Amino acid sequence: MKDFLRKVTRGNGVSPSKICLHAFYQNFKDAINVDWYNRDGYYEAIFYKENLEHIAIFSLTGSLIEYKLYLPEGFLPLPIKNMAETMGEIMNAVMRNKGNMVEYEIIVRDDKLNRHLITLSDIGILLEEKIL
Repeated sequence: MKDFLRKVTRGNGVSPSKICLHAFYQNFKDAINVDWYNRDGYYEAIFYKENLEHIAIFSLTGSLIEYKLYLPEGFLPLPIKNMAETMGEIMNAVMRNKGNMVEYEIIVRDDKLNRHLITLSDIGILLEEKIL
């Protein structure tokens, strides 16, 4: 129990470089509950902003590579929601911004209860589909 409380209060023990921290707070100044992870060749920050979970990926030199935002169904833009609903029930949605290119990864469940991972462009064009 002591170890659990220590981990909760200290985070995971990863300290990104000062340049990464600076870049993070320039991009996400109102972030709360930030957890940092050191991955192979980059840093990953998982945090909350405006009650939504975000993941930001930074290079070791502090450049923002990509960020993801987990979206409740009501937050999806209408063209994205409409396209996804033609393929089934929306189970989960993530907006990905990578180099100012926005895509949506959505898990939908069809009428036979099969789950599909679809990737849509920012205007609702189907880019990829995989059965899970």
